[in-house]
Amino acid sequence: MENKITKKTESPNLILAQRLKKIKKKLTNCKSIEESDITEIDSIIYMIESQEQYLDECTSYESSDLSKLNKLTMQTDWNRIFLEKKSNVRLMTQMMSSKLSGQLLKMLVTISGAKKILELGLFSGYSALAMAEGLPDHGKLISCEIDPYAAAFARSYLDSTPYGKKVQIRLGPALNLLDNFMQEGESFDFIFIDAKKTEYKQYITKIIANKLITKQSILCIDNVFMKGACFSKFEKQTNGSNEVKQMNQLLTSEKFFTVMLPVRDGMTISKLR
Repeated sequence: MENKITKKTESPNLILAQRLKKIKKKLTNCKSIEESDITEIDSIIYMIESQEQYLDECTSYESSDLSKLNKLTMQTDWNRIFLEKKSNVRLMTQMMSSKLSGQLLKMLVTISGAKKILELGLFSGYSALAMAEGLPDHGKLISCEIDPYAAAFARSYLDSTPYGKKVQIRLGPALNLLDNFMQEGESFDFIFIDAKKTEYKQYITKIIANKLITKQSILCIDNVFMKGACFSKFEKQTNGSNEVKQMNQLLTSEKFFTVMLPVRDGMTISKLR
């Protein structure tokens, strides 16, 4: 029996499972392949998919507000919205953080005692809402989004929850907004990066140069695996994966204390030493 994989999950493990299924399909009709070999492939696929499912099952439930936003995001025809020129960029359900990532973010915000958060990459607002749930009543989250449609979508939903008042949305390119925050004298306890991958290293260098964090602040970066391209020579290399690899290397320098976690497509937690 195969586990269900949603279209929003793109971890390297599940990519491997999909490839193994294709190999199994080709081998099934091959007379030289024994049934025990096919069974072994099935067991590997099941192990991979079951681990992903088990992680979700053994993680605390998301709130009803998060669950509703998850469903709304998945049901929205983002491709049609782009083709109708309502959005400036091609938005996809895969841009939304998973339940596991959302709960991890909420946990990190809660245990760190963060009061002011910066998010680069809002999309439908799922990760922003998860982090806002972990903030104290007087906490503040500023989320940067380049696409007006996504910003309006998220704003509308966030305002329907008790946490919308904690979230401020800034529209524009993240690199420009990072300069604006410096001019405004902003500093953040927690920064979550899930924006344009071809600018990942630039985000880190600008955050440091603009003194937007202190040694007590936490950096959290999503998609640090780039579907395996960051560590597998067999995966297609892109400008995005090369930029993320450079950022990953930067965060291993002595200037940072960094831990990379195999959460979905990889998540890094880092802070200045």
